[in-house]
Amino acid sequence: MTVYNSITSPDNEKIRLYRRLSEDKKARKKEGKFIIEGARLVSDAAAEAIELHSVFFTASAQEKYGEALELLFKSYPAKIFSIISDELAKALSETKMPQGIFAICSMPAIDKSAVYDKIKNGSTVLVLDNIQDPGNMGTMLRTADACGIDCVIACNCCDIYNPKTVRSAMGSLMRVPIVTDNIANAVNELKSRGIPVFAAVISDKARSLTECDFSQGGAVIIGNEGNGLSEEDAALADTLLTIKMHGTINSLNAAMAAGIIMWELSKNK
Repeated sequence: MTVYNSITSPDNEKIRLYRRLSEDKKARKKEGKFIIEGARLVSDAAAEAIELHSVFFTASAQEKYGEALELLFKSYPAKIFSIISDELAKALSETKMPQGIFAICSMPAIDKSAVYDKIKNGSTVLVLDNIQDPGNMGTMLRTADACGIDCVIACNCCDIYNPKTVRSAMGSLMRVPIVTDNIANAVNELKSRGIPVFAAVISDKARSLTECDFSQGGAVIIGNEGNGLSEEDAALADTLLTIKMHGTINSLNAAMAAGIIMWELSKNK
């Protein structure tokens, strides 16, 4: 296997860029790039034709994940690859057991209008309103991918390219169509396309999830982890829905609730 450029200094320009992108949302937005770590995520990025700006790997990773790296070597120019030390890999890693493979990716261009135009009768949509925990966001994206949700709309949420979100999404960030919008416009776009809109709330007056008719598709709004949906945002929906619970439990983690709802939403797909 060919050995590519070698980086040993933490002050290397590409290494410094990786760290900025890891730590700073503003840097990610300015550069139009984000980071990924691990053989699986880097391979997923390549499979989805994500542009890779830089790839770093250790000698041990080259030996262990040689097949995956060889596929990358065939698909991307040699100049983007660099071999790094185990010490530098540990400094870059945000995991306890680093695999020794890292990449800087370009954010894919997202045409919001084109994504909306693909929504039609029967489509299933997850609308996330003010979700602030990157781990929750990533888990919801991964579940949306697993359930075949057609589109995710993020309204006033945390950065979808936060490293914790990217890690939690486990590659789904690169497969699920995601747009950012404000909640009022998102709901208007959905309703104009004949999509029934549901708001997930904790209320005795809301319809039970199991009694909701998703045979024609639908969009469900999930609110903030701590405060749920505001009354104003919930009122934008056609129907309020709730997950009926037993005992004294009256709420679930936002990602867990979203998972249960998406399962019901996608049962007719």
